[in-house]
Amino acid sequence: MLVVSNIDLTNLQTMQPEAFLKSSIRATVLNINNDYRYMKTGYYVSMHAEVLGDAVTPSSENIIEANRTPILLLRASKAGIATLPYLVTGSVKQILTETAFPLVVFPVNPFSYSGYKTAKNRSSLYRAVKSLSMNYKFPVCAEPMKGEMVTFKSMFGRCEGQPENVRRLSEKVHEVFRIPICKLHVQRVEDEVFLCGLQPLDKAEILPHDLELIRNKISGMSDAGVHLVG
Repeated sequence: MLVVSNIDLTNLQTMQPEAFLKSSIRATVLNINNDYRYMKTGYYVSMHAEVLGDAVTPSSENIIEANRTPILLLRASKAGIATLPYLVTGSVKQILTETAFPLVVFPVNPFSYSGYKTAKNRSSLYRAVKSLSMNYKFPVCAEPMKGEMVTFKSMFGRCEGQPENVRRLSEKVHEVFRIPICKLHVQRVEDEVFLCGLQPLDKAEILPHDLELIRNKISGMSDAGVHLVG
């Protein structure tokens, strides 16, 4: 297994993305990157592996779909992961007509990611949509805010310090989309948790204990000869 990583994983043999993108290596590739968004280096590593005919995790298809909130929620729901109703539109009027406050608004713009914004009234909704849609050039994804928004890091589906139901959700999201490193947004509504969105991590958010978890996971996969694809 070839590990291609833009993160310093001390004591593990890895290849830098820039070197891999210039290569024609045939191998099973594990693509470790803090940011897999469309047209970012993490995305191109998986694309390059696929062009070469390499098995790669995560796949470019999973990268694209995990980072498009409506597709993320659709696939998650089909896989049995709890989600809330959502509306994809560029029209504030439609949101006002078909939903109720408070709301959580996510961008659908494929070229940037600004997390999410909450809207509790008309004026805050207009501001959120204008900001996240790049001045109404792209649609947004609006979801009802029924509980508490919680954001946490997911490393191969593991999220330390979270309750059991959140840990199960994180594991299931990783099982479906195979994204090794990401940030997940969920809503906790009483005893239930609902997936709301996925976001890349900044490198500064990856702490020493996160790096240890990543290294241990990869070492375990290599020792076991695990062949992960998707």
